[in-house]
Amino acid sequence: MGAESVSILAALAAGLIAFFSPCVLPLVPIYLGYISGVAVGRPDKAARRTVVSHAVVFVLGFSLVFALLGAAVGLLGRALDPILPTLIRVGGVALVVMGLHMAGVVKIPALYAEKRWEGRIGSGVGYARSLLVGMVFAAGWTPCVGPVLTAILLLAMEAQTAWHGALLLMVFGVGLGIPFVVTGALMDVITPRLKALGKRARVVSVVGGVLLIAMGFALVTGLYDRVAFALNAGWFR
Repeated sequence: MGAESVSILAALAAGLIAFFSPCVLPLVPIYLGYISGVAVGRPDKAARRTVVSHAVVFVLGFSLVFALLGAAVGLLGRALDPILPTLIRVGGVALVVMGLHMAGVVKIPALYAEKRWEGRIGSGVGYARSLLVGMVFAAGWTPCVGPVLTAILLLAMEAQTAWHGALLLMVFGVGLGIPFVVTGALMDVITPRLKALGKRARVVSVVGGVLLIAMGFALVTGLYDRVAFALNAGWFR
């Protein structure tokens, strides 16, 4: 497995952690009901197909925004090449702090202040509207899952290419989006159990925090670069 494969797997895992975070999971039925116009909990096949199709378009919307963001950050990394190592290390320190916050060791008030979008886009139901809501969902990202996104943005910046940055953030969007679609397909089954899932979301936050601390430490110490070099050189084959 090469360094690129490892970063892609990290992006996918980050998306899954973001979905199960305490500030996203409880909102999933609200978003799905809003974009599809289907009442939460309807078990019939027609309603399920409608929710799933709109969920796919919704996921496409925020994944496109993430991909554009990743491409921009990748190009920014190339432009800042002379000072990039310093920026990556500073970002690593920030990841450690945000990881401690996610794990509940320290509290950062700004990361508790949710800035999620709560407005309305037009009326009625349509796929173009679901796409737009997905794009706005990405643009109005909730700060409490920002640490996970920051970790993947740092990897995209270190890649220093638009396509790799776009790929990493697209994979992040897929990791976040797959559970959205699965929830839409099984909404009548999953929705009543969200309260129980929400209790376990704290465990996900702690695990995510530990992973962020580990990644931040690896970036600050240069361990990440050494492991990436070893993987690319085939030392572990």
